[in-house]
Amino acid sequence: MHSIEKVIHEGATPDQIIAIDHIGSHARLLAGPGTGKTKTLTYRVLSLILKHNQHPEGILLLTFTRLAAGQLRREIQKALEPFDKTSPQIATLHSFALQQILFNSGLVDTLPRPIRIADDWEERHIIEEDIKRYLKLGKIEEVKRLINQLSTDWETLRIEEQGWEKQFPNPQFLGAWSQHREIYGETLRAELVYQLKKQMSQNRAFKMKGDYKHVLVDEYQDLNACDLSVIKEISNKGAEVFVAGDDDQSIYGFRYALPDGIKLFPQIYTGASKLSLEICFRCDKEIFSSAEFVAGLDFSRLPKPTRPRVDAEKGEVRLLNYSDQDKEAEGVAKIIKNVLAEGTPIGRIAILLRNDRHGKISEPLIKSLAKEEIKVSLSEETKIDCLTEYRVVLSVLRLIVTEKEDSLAWRTLLQVSKAGIGPECFTMIEKLSITNNVRFCSSLMMIKDNPNLVPKLGKRIKDALDKIITDIDKCPKKDDLKEMISDIANCFISDVNMKEVITAYLFRIIEEQGLSNLKDLLREVTMSSSLIEQETDTNAVNILTMHQAKGLTFDVCFIVGAEDEYIPGKNQGEKEGDERRLLYVSMTRAKHKLYMTYCSNRTGQQRYSGRNSGDPKRTLTRFLRNSKIEIVKS
Repeated sequence: MHSIEKVIHEGATPDQIIAIDHIGSHARLLAGPGTGKTKTLTYRVLSLILKHNQHPEGILLLTFTRLAAGQLRREIQKALEPFDKTSPQIATLHSFALQQILFNSGLVDTLPRPIRIADDWEERHIIEEDIKRYLKLGKIEEVKRLINQLSTDWETLRIEEQGWEKQFPNPQFLGAWSQHREIYGETLRAELVYQLKKQMSQNRAFKMKGDYKHVLVDEYQDLNACDLSVIKEISNKGAEVFVAGDDDQSIYGFRYALPDGIKLFPQIYTGASKLSLEICFRCDKEIFSSAEFVAGLDFSRLPKPTRPRVDAEKGEVRLLNYSDQDKEAEGVAKIIKNVLAEGTPIGRIAILLRNDRHGKISEPLIKSLAKEEIKVSLSEETKIDCLTEYRVVLSVLRLIVTEKEDSLAWRTLLQVSKAGIGPECFTMIEKLSITNNVRFCSSLMMIKDNPNLVPKLGKRIKDALDKIITDIDKCPKKDDLKEMISDIANCFISDVNMKEVITAYLFRIIEEQGLSNLKDLLREVTMSSSLIEQETDTNAVNILTMHQAKGLTFDVCFIVGAEDEYIPGKNQGEKEGDERRLLYVSMTRAKHKLYMTYCSNRTGQQRYSGRNSGDPKRTLTRFLRNSKIEIVKS
């Protein structure tokens, strides 16, 4: 066999090979869980470059998460090295949108300049808190709801309807949000794809960075109306579109993902080929069968030929009923102890939760596992993102790359410092910005030069600024990215363990994404959403939300809290469909053993979680009530 054929077909099944080598028309690949979708996409890129002689610069591969993009990039680069070929562009849709907007920054006059995307922490602890202060609202949840509504209007393209501003639930919010972005210069991540769509469809001068002949889109079922419009705009410029996904795995209803996008693809892209992958290599037979029962509750799902591999083991599925959450936690810990004794690696075990607000659900689980001396890992990105030391390092890096002209970075450093600078100070600085029509960072420098601009508090602000600037200027200026980060961590973090955790986290992103400069690193950490990104610990039992488990595989999986009060909870209609698909996705994370638990009662803090808050009674989720899985009372 020719060496190229060996590279692009090695270990592939006949249906995978058809998808790998397809060319000449748009195509939709239906790929259920564990069918080898990632391998097929990887080999398809190699086939386009090595077999069909397509130039890498003309290929664009879009993924849903940064982690998926990094994994695909590493595998493709490694395979192309012997052939002296470069890798094509592989990015998330949000990163791609930002790249295109930056490339055309002189033409985009609808966003503050320079373009600065607020990350999750900045959105929550600065933007939302400030708007709450501006509007004198009682609860932060009111601001969250309005920002979510704004994001929804971008994602569903409702913002383009005539009279949109008048129809918005709280027009005053739009004024407060607009004022905040004028002062701090931020753009919300949720706005990026809409701005790209708007420029591509309305601005004739807008030019794409890259002449794309082939666009591959992973997890197509997770795209919303705005995302789908961007892909269509790219195809209108002559690109052949190849999409992969599974309508059964559309779980991002909170960002208005449209499973109809993949269902209707052949009608929207005339002449598109319909491809599918048939064999599930992940799940043992009992797990596959139980999950298919849940998926089959949707009568409108696309029919698929998926089946478990011929040599799949029987596997184990158990549905366990406990009296309360303490008994549930003890039971889960005992099963995990036994599974570990049987030889399952600890990092191959996961506990999945519908949600874990304030750690209410995970707390008893962690305590019970600790009693059995079993190590546990919670969502790493969420933890690091909220660490004061991490916020300081990140903000200093941002000030270095912008020559101290990043308003959100300055605001973060002042906010987390112990200099006694709070809302009163920030209000006065913001008033100075409005009066002089300058950004927050410029007002700070004005106060530094003339503290009397802010009565009583000016000297306090000046002293805090002087200390931060002195500390930054003390740091050695290294060209090497990792050395620069290490030096800044040494300057600003006294705790040795914390220093190691933060530098290791940033180093891993640098390596996974193949980064070499500071701007790209800051863009990567900013563009990731803690709602969907997740890295697991190979030396611990991983506790994840069900959304974070998407795309992951474990030998043993626990779905804790399989109760109607959580799944579907308060959700109805299409949102109920999201919850059913979320359960299906969670069940198919398991290879060999799947344990699903539910309680008859939840007491204490957990009594107030889920639907019917305050009522301790719990019932099995409706999606499992008529299944053939035997319920075991424990």
